[in-house]
Amino acid sequence: MIKRLMGLGVAATLAVSMLGVGTASAADASLNVLHGIPGVDVEVCVNGAVAIPGFNPGEVVTGVALPAGIYDVKIVAAGDTCDDAAILEATDIELASGKNYTAIAYLMEDGTPTLGLFKNNVKPLAKGTARLTIRHTAAAPAVDVWANGRVLLEDVSTGASATMKVPTGVYAAWVSLPNEVAPVIGPAVLELRKGTAYQVYAWGSGAAGYNFAVVAVPVGVK
Repeated sequence: MIKRLMGLGVAATLAVSMLGVGTASAADASLNVLHGIPGVDVEVCVNGAVAIPGFNPGEVVTGVALPAGIYDVKIVAAGDTCDDAAILEATDIELASGKNYTAIAYLMEDGTPTLGLFKNNVKPLAKGTARLTIRHTAAAPAVDVWANGRVLLEDVSTGASATMKVPTGVYAAWVSLPNEVAPVIGPAVLELRKGTAYQVYAWGSGAAGYNFAVVAVPVGVK
């Protein structure tokens, strides 16, 4: 798993390239972006301009601040321009003020590429707790999700999302086929810290292999 963490200057540059005008300081929605399609490097175009160049499978961009509004997204092969044929595209994506989102390109169960936009819960948390969101975004059948030897979620289908509050600490997490224990994705060791909302994505395919990607979003603490 590779995580591309953006500093304020880079985030501002990305916001400008997405909008053509303005800066991140005027933004009021937060966007994370994940590339979950194996085997293809891409350019991400937003509103007709390259927003994320040279985006590789498994990479994550976090905390991009954007003004609320409507956006068109087009994904093209690395080296192509925004006018070239799209691998994926979506129009009229609405980002609302004060909300946190994650956009992900991933494979559905049958291997068809798709774009997903998830809204993230970033409400304050009680002391000693973290928020954990599990999202199945891999070309795979329904699965069970395990943490520290216990089933957290059962029969989770591709595209599904589930969120829960959990105690802070270290977790060994993996994914198995329904009613089985042996990992088909993972295991991975995750440290969940207080005041943070974690999104864990299973992505990939049987042919290319499966991986976890993690997006961590700081939130308030009650």
